[in-house]
Amino acid sequence: MKAALLAILLTCADGALSSMREEQDPCAGCTEELSQAYQACARDHGDPCAERNAAGIVGSGAGTKKDVSCCMKKEKHDRCMECKSMDCQYKTCNVNKNYYSERASTQEAKTKTKAAYEKYDAKAMKAAGWGS
Repeated sequence: MKAALLAILLTCADGALSSMREEQDPCAGCTEELSQAYQACARDHGDPCAERNAAGIVGSGAGTKKDVSCCMKKEKHDRCMECKSMDCQYKTCNVNKNYYSERASTQEAKTKTKAAYEKYDAKAMKAAGWGS
C-alpha cells in the first residue's frame, strides 16, 4: 500500500515539476490594459525604473527605484513592443500585433466609410454630369 501511494505521489510530483520546467512566454499579456497601466505610470513617475539616492535625487549610481510595480509594467511594455515587431520565425505568431496601436487601426478604418468618401463621390458625380 505504501509503495503504491509513494508511486502515485512521485508521479504527481514529476508532473508538477515538468510543468514548471516549461518556458514562459515573454510575449504573453500584451493587452490594452497593460498599455493603459504603463501610460498611467509614465504620467506619474516618468521613468519609474530610475534609481534615487538617499536624498531622493535620481543619479547614475545604485539606489532605490521610483516605483517598483510601475518599473515592472514598463519592462513588460518594452518586451511587448519588441514582441510586436517580431515575425513568425521567432514563434511569435500568437502575439498581439496591435499592441499599443489598437486605436490607430480604428481611426484608420473611419477614413474608409461611406461618409468619408461622400465629398469625393459628389465631386466625381458632378464632373461626370450627374446631379447638375
